[in-house]
Amino acid sequence: MVDLIAHRYIGQRIDKVVGVEARGFVLGSALAYKLGAGVTLVRKPGKLPYKTRGKTYQLEYGSDTLEIHEDAFSKGDRVIIADDLLATGGTMVAVYDLVTELGAEVIECTFMAELAFLQGRKKLPEDKVFSLLTF
Repeated sequence: MVDLIAHRYIGQRIDKVVGVEARGFVLGSALAYKLGAGVTLVRKPGKLPYKTRGKTYQLEYGSDTLEIHEDAFSKGDRVIIADDLLATGGTMVAVYDLVTELGAEVIECTFMAELAFLQGRKKLPEDKVFSLLTF
């Protein structure tokens, strides 16, 4: 799966791959390695060792918060956001907002799988979502 996803970005300048807590760490790290890019992690509050910026978002059953290092990107960095699954989209919208607020350009949000019936894709910019598998 990593090879199939990475093939999509070969030849593009990708500066960083963002891995989303926690399964996205595995996919994001592997993609970064394949693409010769850096990796940045988005984590639950209090897990990152440096100054962070956070975003609280709504879930079906409440709310949650994610954080990223405030110096994770240089202005204009070209970034892929990677996670295992796109469901309702709330988590990915929060991560997308954090990345763009820090001055990076999101090339795409990429997933191993998408649950299309939950319509998470509709919460993100139309041309910024790629899923290897759709159910």
